[in-house]
Amino acid sequence: MKVWQLAYPHNLQHVTAPDLKLSEDKVKVKVTKALLSESDVAVYSGALKVKAPFIPGRFAIGQVTEANADSFIKKGERVYLAGVTEDECAPDGLRIAGETTDGFYRDFVLAGVDDVYPLPSSVTDEAAFLIDAIALAEHVIDEMHIDIGQHVIVLGGGLYGNILCQILIYHRAVPIFADNNPERLARAKRSGIYYTFPNDDTLKSRVMEVTGGNLADGAVYLAFANRCEPSVLFPLVKRDAYVSFCSLSGKSLHVNLEHALKNNITIKGITESREFVSTAINLLANKAVNFSEFPFRSSREEELPALMEKYANLYESNAYLPEQFDILKFIF
Repeated sequence: MKVWQLAYPHNLQHVTAPDLKLSEDKVKVKVTKALLSESDVAVYSGALKVKAPFIPGRFAIGQVTEANADSFIKKGERVYLAGVTEDECAPDGLRIAGETTDGFYRDFVLAGVDDVYPLPSSVTDEAAFLIDAIALAEHVIDEMHIDIGQHVIVLGGGLYGNILCQILIYHRAVPIFADNNPERLARAKRSGIYYTFPNDDTLKSRVMEVTGGNLADGAVYLAFANRCEPSVLFPLVKRDAYVSFCSLSGKSLHVNLEHALKNNITIKGITESREFVSTAINLLANKAVNFSEFPFRSSREEELPALMEKYANLYESNAYLPEQFDILKFIF
């Protein structure tokens, strides 16, 4: 079996590893495509510490090549691999692929039958890499108890913020997307998100204009490549509102809670959404998300070290990473 192994930061090597043997309650999956994510770049650069040698790769899809005769997952099925799985021995009860346990940048994976999700034919390979963003959106809506007609501010987040706004619309809430990146705002408009505003001194007055003189019912801060001051959200929401802070992994955020404490604001922290993966797949199958405006780029797996180095240099120089889905093809 071939794997992409990180020997130390900035050193990703293609090496041979022992073949995996099928065990009870497991299926063997051939990785066909994987995503290059911000968390993978953080691991490669050394910003996110792992114990080498280590295999990165947070998100992947593949094809089942071996399964036990009595398994409900069948050989030949195209599946989405869960990036976060339960582990009673882990400090927080979870294993995160490519962060706390070896990831998916390899030929084959042994996965629990509950940790692979069959993909319907109506969900393309590219669309499958939206599953995590949609699952996060569903998790946010569930945690914040968002109801029909409520106004929710979404601050930053790029593609994840765009998806969250679309899912809010699907649930008949009213998103207000705020960002200082003109490209993000324009893409949001083209994706059908009506209220898109710059995050500046005029944001509060714009929110009150949209809500008919009221503050928002809730707000979400997406920490993906977001450098906005997090506490700016608190004066924009009503008393007793919910405010969520979201990230793919643990991220240091310095938040001034003075206004939140005065107004009894409930704060939620969300970093994973494994319970909502099946819901996300159903939403994709039902065409609940428009991703025609999202840039996708496919590369051969041989290009992975060069892409990692390029993005790590951007990451370390404090520059924004390109807002696109970089999909790596792992050929049979």
